[in-house]
Amino acid sequence: MRRGMTWRLGILAAIALVLTSGLGATGCFRRVRRPAATSAAAAPSDFTAHALPIYRLVTSEVLIDSPSRLLVLQVRLESLGPTTYAFAPQDLRIALPDGSQARVFDRPRAIELLRRTAIADADFNYLLRDDHVPGGIAPYSRQPIADLVGSRLLAEGVFGAGQALQGYAVIDIGSARMSLDGTVVEVTAHRLTDSVPSRSTYQLATSPAASEAR
Repeated sequence: MRRGMTWRLGILAAIALVLTSGLGATGCFRRVRRPAATSAAAAPSDFTAHALPIYRLVTSEVLIDSPSRLLVLQVRLESLGPTTYAFAPQDLRIALPDGSQARVFDRPRAIELLRRTAIADADFNYLLRDDHVPGGIAPYSRQPIADLVGSRLLAEGVFGAGQALQGYAVIDIGSARMSLDGTVVEVTAHRLTDSVPSRSTYQLATSPAASEAR
């Protein structure tokens, strides 16, 4: 009988120890604060993203008038309100109409591609002109334009009211195509005040009508 009583007293003492360890100095259970739940979902966007396929990069003069899988996009980000955003190039996504993702090259690879390829107009309307030059760009203009693109690649930065962020992105779309119609450009930017992400998308609907760097 005494052994049973001793065993029960031991159990009660252990329970009391557990309960008192959760009590504060006032005898009430301490409230454990859990970190606030965070969501990966982006906040509603109040900035716009615009993009145009403006150049092709071709690997041979023989292909100067042919579609290419290597393209140069001109991208512009602009806030619609007072919010200021931070952007990094890795937050640019390009979804092709077939569901695949285009590859966006980082700065060193983009510059190397510009060095190794010939630059041509992305808008094939130049072929409709009888006096067109191969690639839609005069040979003496190709290198200066390539150098300009390399110096204005889309980089990490901020944009806000009255302060747009723009630049070029060199991409690989996987296969040569005449048009990027239906392609969706998605940009994620983070508010400077609290780092909350916000997304904006832009769907390419028509080919550009530009053959000069802007």
